[in-house]
Amino acid sequence: MFAIQLNAVDSTYLRRSDEKRSNMEKTRKKVTLKKVLGWLHLWLGLAAGLVVVISMLGATVYVWADELRDWWYSDLIYHEASYDSPHLPPSRLFAAVKAAHPDKHAYAIRAVPDPDKNWNLLFYKRAENPGWTWASGIEYNMAVYVNPHTGNVVGHIDRKRDWISLMAVLHTNLLLESDIGTQIVSIAALIMIFLALSGLYLWWPKNIKVLRQRLTVKLKARFKRINWDVHSVGGFYTYLFMIFFAATGLVWSYTWWSDGIYRLLGSDPREVFQRPEAPVLTGADQAVAINIAFNDAIQRQPSWQRIKLDVPWPGYQKGMIRASVSFDHETSWWIARDAYYYHPETGQVIGTSTFDEKLLGEKWRESNYELHVGSIFGWPTKIIATICTLFFAILPISGFLIWWGRRNKKSGKHSGQKIRKLYQEYEN
Repeated sequence: MFAIQLNAVDSTYLRRSDEKRSNMEKTRKKVTLKKVLGWLHLWLGLAAGLVVVISMLGATVYVWADELRDWWYSDLIYHEASYDSPHLPPSRLFAAVKAAHPDKHAYAIRAVPDPDKNWNLLFYKRAENPGWTWASGIEYNMAVYVNPHTGNVVGHIDRKRDWISLMAVLHTNLLLESDIGTQIVSIAALIMIFLALSGLYLWWPKNIKVLRQRLTVKLKARFKRINWDVHSVGGFYTYLFMIFFAATGLVWSYTWWSDGIYRLLGSDPREVFQRPEAPVLTGADQAVAINIAFNDAIQRQPSWQRIKLDVPWPGYQKGMIRASVSFDHETSWWIARDAYYYHPETGQVIGTSTFDEKLLGEKWRESNYELHVGSIFGWPTKIIATICTLFFAILPISGFLIWWGRRNKKSGKHSGQKIRKLYQEYEN
């Protein structure tokens, strides 16, 4: 009997020892994973920090690009006089702008139905010998404004030097040559996604008591604790936005990324945005075709809010006219846009792609810009985007201060003890 009891005790002891060892092993693995993620979070954050700060500051301003442009260039965008006559044919506007800029070729015209707004024609040409800056790769990049009722050329915005446009370039490629700068920002965006996920893991509390501490910023604490809370607590509240804005931004950088999103939405990347084959150009005048295409696009979508009419580039053997018509859809929150394709010399319709016919992936892709800049639902989402991008610019700075404080924890007599105490207090 006594032997049986001893065996039972030994069995219980061994089982508890095994459980203890198993728990210790799990804890050791968890601590090891936390250390690895913490190390990667730190050094990847420091590596991408400056890029994120610069890029996000540009984004914070560019969220309000439309409002800023309407205010800064109000004399170009608006006209005070009222006109009873309808707008002139687009070919007349092309001719008027060509007379003002004979050495340049407009590749598109943008029209709006607002009676007090001018229309604008777009000009762009790459430089033959680009340098390492974005501006050095562009010979000219202009938006020329013209009164649609009189044909009077009001003036132009040099988007190569326009400070509002430069905010977009600062955000996308740090004012560097496009291929170089875009890659740097794109890698930083991928790192941001990792930082958001690893930061969430490092933030995750052990219990409810710790959870309460990690959801609020202790404003009455010392600066080091406030900075820690801002980085950690603020990062938790915005990590989904960080992933969202980084993911929507990477669409312009990597085909494999956008193709992946197409597949997630159930669309085959090979089937999206299929266009008709461009006709061969014979050199015939395109003025009549431009007018026919524009009028046809308006008739097809009477509730149009904006039309961008692209015309063939000179010197090309093939080309077509493409009308991109934005309108307000009554039942969908996606950006509603139809596309119509025309023969550039006859104006004959050679293809259409209406909003209702588009795949889900196509609807997402055409709304991706508005999703990325926060304008999808107007001012409310723009305010959210502004707050988030500004905070994303602060995150690397607060993270750097945390690292710098630990790095110099032995500089004062008691500074190391204070930092360790702060770290232990936060962990518990």
